[in-house]
Amino acid sequence: MNTDNPNDNYLFPLSGGKLDLQNGVKLNEDTYEVYVNDNFVGHKTLKNAGEKLSDVDDFLQIQGIHNFSSSLEGDHYIIKTNEDTENLRDALSVYFNNR
Repeated sequence: MNTDNPNDNYLFPLSGGKLDLQNGVKLNEDTYEVYVNDNFVGHKTLKNAGEKLSDVDDFLQIQGIHNFSSSLEGDHYIIKTNEDTENLRDALSVYFNNR
């Protein structure tokens, strides 16, 4: 690693966040747009190093919602379901408003 350039110590993820590789510290927040069946529902912001996108899935499962799949495409977190879309969207709205 070339230490002459201060930017050599940073990793630049697709979502725009930076990680200080020397100290392993997240320098700013990563934000993702969340969609349910191609409809925008809200933003999930990872505010600390312990948060991850799969927290959204965990929350839905705790709410009793199990029949869905999720994937990450760039900065879009896409949740697909064939069942009770309105209940899933309502649960996510509560989740995003409480964060």
